[in-house]
Amino acid sequence: MNPATAINVSTLAIIAVLFALHTRTFIKGGKDPKVLLTGIGGMIAGSSLAMSVGGALGLAATYIVGSTNTAAAVAPWATGTSDRTLASGSPQGLTMEGGIIVLVVSVIAWVSIREAGKKERLRLLGGLISGAALTYTAGFGGLVNSTLIPIYNGIGGQLVSFVENLA
Repeated sequence: MNPATAINVSTLAIIAVLFALHTRTFIKGGKDPKVLLTGIGGMIAGSSLAMSVGGALGLAATYIVGSTNTAAAVAPWATGTSDRTLASGSPQGLTMEGGIIVLVVSVIAWVSIREAGKKERLRLLGGLISGAALTYTAGFGGLVNSTLIPIYNGIGGQLVSFVENLA
């Protein structure tokens, strides 16, 4: 496993396959919203890991992305094409208060994955891997920077303010 902060086109192919399988499960399963929510929850958890730049959770995300890049080497081999790195971005602006929320989300994700049934666990893990990897792209990373990080910072700031003003 190598740490990485960018993804290859072949990793994007693996993520596209995960999305296609997830969508197929949603449609075949009677369009149950719970099926979509497990994947979306996993993506939020993966993005949360990746936004912890420099921390242990961020390090875990870089290893997830590195492993995905390595495993995805089969895509160019299978298609006879060459691979390249996508335009990368990095999450920025997370405060310590937002870090508290990232930790809470990460623990909830870990517990959810541990307690989930086999099919739900696979959907959560697929979402987590996709979310972590996509956060290191310019587009999805920019989306995380403009939406998720301010939300986490705001909630964390409110939590700290609430606790400080209890007395």
